[in-house]
Amino acid sequence: MDGDDVAQGEQRLATYLARHANGEDPMPKAAALMRWIIDHQPDFASVLNHDLKTCRKIVYDFSRNGDVVIGGTSDPARQTDLMFAQMAAANAPVGVGRYREDRICYQSPQFKNGGEARSQHLGIDLFLAAGTPVFMPLDGVVHSFADNNLPLDYGPTIIMEHNPAPGITFWTLYGHLSRDSLDGLVVGKAFAKGDELCRFGDYPINGDWIPHLHFQIIFDLLGKSGDYFGAAKPSQWDVWEAICPNANLILQMPEDVTASRDGI
Repeated sequence: MDGDDVAQGEQRLATYLARHANGEDPMPKAAALMRWIIDHQPDFASVLNHDLKTCRKIVYDFSRNGDVVIGGTSDPARQTDLMFAQMAAANAPVGVGRYREDRICYQSPQFKNGGEARSQHLGIDLFLAAGTPVFMPLDGVVHSFADNNLPLDYGPTIIMEHNPAPGITFWTLYGHLSRDSLDGLVVGKAFAKGDELCRFGDYPINGDWIPHLHFQIIFDLLGKSGDYFGAAKPSQWDVWEAICPNANLILQMPEDVTASRDGI
């Protein structure tokens, strides 16, 4: 990524935070982007072979330790077996991790940088077996991609850019992918709605998580390329909610897949 782009992105984030502190809308252009997405919800394709509007799911709570945990010192092999056994018993092909959830697995130094943890989830997680294909919900081009191969990071990651109408530009992020999902990608490569984009990765390639897709909507990349914040500081949530609105605007699951305002 270009250093100037990063510096400009940091300045825009500082502006958003300052506007919010002054009681102003942190990101004024977000309203038009949100309106476009809401107006075109009937047109989006499912990112999975399953119809997320109708298929059975288990919505998990990772704001506290339960029988299924993610990240931290958990054993992804054991937790994968446990989660997928629960899903099979419930005849639920999809597990879901919630938007806005304040997760205990993000309390390690990796997510704190010496200060408040970035612990509040900015995307939605969809849990299925490694190798599950992921499809484009709308037309887009490859903005960037990378293998973010630190433990508890995204692993292979793709960011897609969408320019569906004049003045409307936003991005979607696909994280925890298989390494071969990056094969043949080039910046600017076009994918149409419904095209297969990538596949779910397996541990440890996917950052050492239970196999899942982290799906996120982004209204400002803040100069980032191939990587992006997947969680926010709770004290800054109102600003980050404007930058990264609820991914269920595109996924459209009828279940309650959004944590409460305090992240629980």
